[in-house]
Amino acid sequence: MLGDVLPAEAFGFLLVATRLVALIIVMPVLGDTSIPGRIRAGMGFLFSLVIYASVRSDLPPMPDNAFIVGSLLIREFVIGVIMGLATRILLTATHTAGTVIAFQTGLAAAQSFDPAQGSQSALVASFLTLVAITLIVVTDLHHLMILGMANSFVKFPVGLGLPYTDFATVITHYVSGAFLLGVHLAAPFIAYAVIYNLGLGLISRLIPGFQVFFIGMPINLFMGFTLTMILIGSIMQLFLERFEELLVSFLG
Repeated sequence: MLGDVLPAEAFGFLLVATRLVALIIVMPVLGDTSIPGRIRAGMGFLFSLVIYASVRSDLPPMPDNAFIVGSLLIREFVIGVIMGLATRILLTATHTAGTVIAFQTGLAAAQSFDPAQGSQSALVASFLTLVAITLIVVTDLHHLMILGMANSFVKFPVGLGLPYTDFATVITHYVSGAFLLGVHLAAPFIAYAVIYNLGLGLISRLIPGFQVFFIGMPINLFMGFTLTMILIGSIMQLFLERFEELLVSFLG
């Protein structure tokens, strides 16, 4: 009797762990590259233990064919990666906003490592991403991500076919939504840059000998830092509101 139960329990736990470990490794905040891989794998194992107890009755029985077992594991891995990528896409709104702000204020040449992107990015983009990650943890939005891990087994039950069309539609929707949110966050800087550059152009035409670049560049940097200091609170508040809405609509 025990010899029949243990393999079935191990198979069910392996299905849950495959999806959750893949999700945690890819998703933002919990799966950032700044967190050691052993810690991420440990979190995935602990979450799997807790969530497996709640979804155990909904899991399919262990099949006799090894190929079916492999296909189920691959399916769970793909679902975890896609869900993790979808949540990470939401965070790229701050990267988009920071990049736009950097170009508009003349700080695009200043580069630093962005942990969310895993590569070099504009300094402003890295700063906004770090602030966003900090606020997500402070406001407990990462708890919503953990809740979404358990709800994923309700939205995408184990054993059913992969909804490729639905996944493609969802990813397209959130990519466009994240880009639009990034533009909205950087909208004040875009308006400022248009007015400022028009003013410099008019001065250059009215006073041909005026050194527009040497005078305008320091002023542009000063105004960029000043606007960032004034607007950073509103920008992050808008991001957290939209991030929570998009996260709830996707993770349920």
